Order: sequence, then C-alpha cells, then structure tokens
Amino acid sequence: MPPPPVFPPDPGGSFEYRLQRTPVGVVVLDAERRILSANPLARQLLGRDRTLPFGRDILDLHPPAARPKVAWLIECARDSAEGAAALVVTTPIGSLVAKVTRLQTGPEPGQIGYCMMFHAQGDLAMGPPVATGPHGALLLKLPVVRGQGGVTSLIDVDQVVCLTAQGHYAEARTLAFAAFCPRSLADLERRLDPALFLRVHRRHLVNLRHILATERDDGRLYLRLADQAATRLPVSRDKIDLLRRLLAL
Repeated sequence: MPPPPVFPPDPGGSFEYRLQRTPVGVVVLDAERRILSANPLARQLLGRDRTLPFGRDILDLHPPAARPKVAWLIECARDSAEGAAALVVTTPIGSLVAKVTRLQTGPEPGQIGYCMMFHAQGDLAMGPPVATGPHGALLLKLPVVRGQGGVTSLIDVDQVVCLTAQGHYAEARTLAFAAFCPRSLADLERRLDPALFLRVHRRHLVNLRHILATERDDGRLYLRLADQAATRLPVSRDKIDLLRRLLAL
C-alpha cells in the first residue's frame, strides 16, 4: 500500500486543508449494508481489535445513537441522482466526516453496493498523542456549521465560551460568534476537558476560563460570560457549591 501523500504547509489552516491531511478509512458494503472489504484505517476506526466481522451490517459497529444517521446517509446515497451523500457522524472515537457513494455491481438496477469513506475530525491526531479522558481522546477541535452553505468548520475548543443543548445537538457560542454544533451536549460533556468545561445546568456547558462574573437575581445564581453578547446563564442549585470552589467564591 503506497504511503499517504504529503501536503505542503497551509498557513491559513483551512478546513479543506485539514481534511486533505486527515487519514481516510474506506469500507465497501453490499446492497444490504454488509461489510465486504475495508482498508486498515477503517478497521481501526470501526473495529476494536483492528479486525472487522465481514458480512456483518455496518450499523452494528456504531453506537445506537449514531445508527439512524448512518442508515439515513446510506439511503440518501442509494436514492439520490448523484449517488453520493455526506454527513458528520459520531463514532466511538469521535466525530467523522462520512461520505457514501453508490456503486453499480451488475447490469440490473438492484445490483448495487456502497463505498463509505471516513475522514476523522481531529480525534486521530497526525502528531503526538492527544490527552485522553475516561471516554477516550479529549476533543481539541469542535465541528461547527455556519452560514447558509452548511460548511463545517473546526474551531479550537479554547474559543468556545459555552455550549447549549438544542434538541439532539448543541449551539456553540464562541468569543466572536454563535454556530450549530452537530454533537449532543451529553457527548460534548464526556469528550471535553472536565478541568475546563462544567455542566452548570442541564442545558448549558460552560468554559470556566470565559466566565466574567457571577450575579444574583431573585435568589438564583447566574454566570455572565465573555462572548460578544455577554450571555447570562443560570446555574443549577446542585452545581453552586462546586462552582464556588472552582472559582474561589
């Protein structure tokens, strides 16, 4: 197998450049989503011991919460005119950009298969090992979607002021802007550094470095944050003592 291509440095650090430098896992599926073949990186991403049970439905190798997304992605590739679809998917090792392409395996319309490609979004670092927590590698980058074009960008977690639950996903507020994050608040809480990020409320996860002040209002404690909107968030009663200790209040 030839070595991966080497790309010249990109001082802009664009998302496209980072994606080019990311390792790619490739899996070939039959029409019933059963695994026919896979490259070594795909085995690392989806198989705990770097081996995959060939002939098994690929959905079985994803956590239950991610299976509907993966199934929907394959269905989109099957039914679309272009024969391709892409999505950010959460796996046991973190966020992946997954792309599925429909393959014609024979002359009949029903004789199809799929090629699935995974681009790891920063959890498989191309360099020194990253810090780990009880739930795997800690996130160094956060995927966010901004604008009408739906382009996914990666931002440093240090820029994140707070994360707020929005259904099964989250809104990320940074020092400069707010954006959609395609990950659940519970997953983000597990994968962000607990020394920096605290779940102060069932809907809010806060970066302790970006708390400007605490406020009292009608017996409730609130946090004033350092984003441009000076966001104010409530603190759950069961988190007040912990927060006081962390902030030396």
